[in-house]
Amino acid sequence: MGKIIFLDIDGTIRWFDGSVPDSTVYAIQEARRRGHEVCVCSGRPLSLIEKNILDIGFDGIVSCAGTYVMYRGQCVRSVSFDPATVHELCEYLVEKDCMIELQRFDQTFLLKRFVSRYEEMGRNMMASLGEDAKELEPYPGLVEQDTDVKNVEKVMFFSQKVPYEEIYHEWSDRVIMTPFSIPNAERWGGEISPLNVNKTSGILSILEHSDYSREDVIAIGDSDNDVDMLEFAAAGIAMGNATQSAAQAADWQTAPLLADGILKAFRKLELI
Repeated sequence: MGKIIFLDIDGTIRWFDGSVPDSTVYAIQEARRRGHEVCVCSGRPLSLIEKNILDIGFDGIVSCAGTYVMYRGQCVRSVSFDPATVHELCEYLVEKDCMIELQRFDQTFLLKRFVSRYEEMGRNMMASLGEDAKELEPYPGLVEQDTDVKNVEKVMFFSQKVPYEEIYHEWSDRVIMTPFSIPNAERWGGEISPLNVNKTSGILSILEHSDYSREDVIAIGDSDNDVDMLEFAAAGIAMGNATQSAAQAADWQTAPLLADGILKAFRKLELI
């Protein structure tokens, strides 16, 4: 039996302008051809994983940072926030003038009061990424209040006034929180998941439905929300463009994404 490989998306498979190196596509498809399984392991909800990524071909998808997991075409895990917790959290963030986006596997949602701010942030992000950037992600659904959204799996927040550290200090004992490592037009931002839910818990749900064990797991990522899976995997590899935390958590570091980092990692691991 081969290995099972878990790949982050942004900064690992896909660059922030939307491009995916041909070498990455080749490495993934060749590894699968040789009998290994390759899975996405991303903070993105399933609905925001782009078609050009899904069309590469994967055996499983850990989405929304571990809350919703597919393996061999079947949902094997679905976890959402306790409604009272997510309401209290959203009230706190809105009071702190944070823009919030509510996510679940099938759709994302934005409070109507934040439309102008969201659109301005989108324009700023596109400008910062340059003319080669792909179009913005699908526009979220608009709701009046957070209680209009059921089964929230993840909360994204964006802040100009309140540092990430302040919010983390208030909530870290009740939720899982990691800062953004993706381009963010506002000063601070992060993603918030239910307590005890992270990428590793999503990986474990796939292992429970397969013949693989921890010793078979390879994980590759670049950001702070990849730290737990890099530490869990038998082989944890950080991209050359990784954050300091991800690089420190990994066993070793490959080249940056745009310098064929995935291809070089797969070759070093003798997957292809």
